[in-house]
Amino acid sequence: MPHRKINRNKKRVKTTEAELAQFKLMINNQGQFIVEKSLYPNNKIDLHFKKENAGLIHAMLRESNTRFDLLTEFYELLLKDLG
Repeated sequence: MPHRKINRNKKRVKTTEAELAQFKLMINNQGQFIVEKSLYPNNKIDLHFKKENAGLIHAMLRESNTRFDLLTEFYELLLKDLG
């Protein structure tokens, strides 16, 4: 069996993008709708982002959460009316 050299040079690459908020409307194979929301953890914002951007990111996530909740309520009412 040939001896393989394992590359252990794991450079840390600085990420230039971050997914802050995500909203998904899905349907499963039984016809059920699923709403999924994902928000960047508030306790990690100050750790991962520059201080001058942290306040804006907190505000945007707070507003995104509010809008996602309103959108979820809208979908629930729509499904109730159609069902």
